[in-house]
Amino acid sequence: MSIAIEIPPEAEEGNLAPGQIGGLVAAFATAGDVKAAAKAVRAAGYRQFEVHSPYPIHGIDEILHAKRPPLPYGAIAGAALGLTGGIGMAWWMNAVDYPFIISGKPMFSFLPSLPVAFELAILLAAFAVFGGTIFLGGMPRLSNQLFRVAGFARATNDRFFIAIESSDPKFNYAETSDLLEQLNSAGIDPIPVEPPGESKLPRPFLMVATVLGVLALVPPVMIAKARTTTSATPRLSFISDMDYQPRFKAQTTNPLFADGRSMRPQVSGTIARGDLREDSAYYLGIRPSLPATDVAAHSSADAILLTGLTQADENLPDYVTEFPLAVDEALIRRGKERYEIFCATCHGQGGDGDGLVTLRAMELEQGTWVKPTSLHAEPIRQQPVGQLYNTIANGVRKMPGYSSQIPVKDRWAIVSYLKALQKTRTASADDVPADVLPTMRELN
Repeated sequence: MSIAIEIPPEAEEGNLAPGQIGGLVAAFATAGDVKAAAKAVRAAGYRQFEVHSPYPIHGIDEILHAKRPPLPYGAIAGAALGLTGGIGMAWWMNAVDYPFIISGKPMFSFLPSLPVAFELAILLAAFAVFGGTIFLGGMPRLSNQLFRVAGFARATNDRFFIAIESSDPKFNYAETSDLLEQLNSAGIDPIPVEPPGESKLPRPFLMVATVLGVLALVPPVMIAKARTTTSATPRLSFISDMDYQPRFKAQTTNPLFADGRSMRPQVSGTIARGDLREDSAYYLGIRPSLPATDVAAHSSADAILLTGLTQADENLPDYVTEFPLAVDEALIRRGKERYEIFCATCHGQGGDGDGLVTLRAMELEQGTWVKPTSLHAEPIRQQPVGQLYNTIANGVRKMPGYSSQIPVKDRWAIVSYLKALQKTRTASADDVPADVLPTMRELN
């Protein structure tokens, strides 16, 4: 086994200058031969040599004094970093940077963050092992001079090799060759020196890599531009199923229907599910003055109001005088809360018409503000609960209606609180429960 390489004449005396040869490689027929040869080379004092075999040889690492690679420690460090980083990321995002309450759940919880932390630990451990393998292996290497030795390709098939590098302090061409010949080698070949400049990347490869690197910067630059600027054109949508669905927009034509309209009119004589309001006492605060058939035909709130049941005082509806639902402490407390949100700004906390909006309007003296009537005035106290409900829902004089903002039950809750509030100005000791009266004190 030999190669066509020029051996300097100084090789026979062992006086090779550094850089004239890369070393020597000897072939062996069996694993036992290469193992015995490796022991002899190690005993002779060589340190810069390697054994190449088509399969692992038991005990060869001890002969070569091969150090245990630090890759397991890198994997542990990567996993620890991923685990702590994943938990820390979940804590920062949920509890610090963007706290968001969802169904009363805690801002941060250890167990829910474990799946993300586990996946991140696996990912960083894999990166550590992959990157460590490349770094410790001296990669990337564009060439290896051993592959220029004829027959070395059999190192992956049926031959075993010992390669001694010329950088070893004990290397001497003549002495090293004699040693390898004495070890029953099947052939000895010199390792050629890498020609100058061969380790550099080819120029066409560099040009292509440069172009690809520049093109790879285009998407991040476009993303950064899109995030920092505004545009009148729609954004790019690679998955447009949810953005551009086949549908008919309002006020457009639709050939599916005979009238050609996309918007369908309400079906005559029907009521939407959950919108049947037959109980006019609850939904309107009035006793029905229409026949039962007419009430059923106009059972939605808007339809009943259109029938003329809320006219001027001379044609006053028959307002209910009793609450159409059970009044308890919870309802009154709910009414107090809603009153302070919607009513107190004008009517005041005590209902005297001295809310902050009223005080400011009276201070400006613009002449357009009508001070709210005190809720404790005799005409207001004499109003039935149905009329108070109607005022909240539809408004009166300058006061707007709140039917679109306050649900039906909350309107009744406000009325119950109003009645309780009015009672505070007219109640006597006889109106206080006997078990509560001793705990009260007279206010000066």
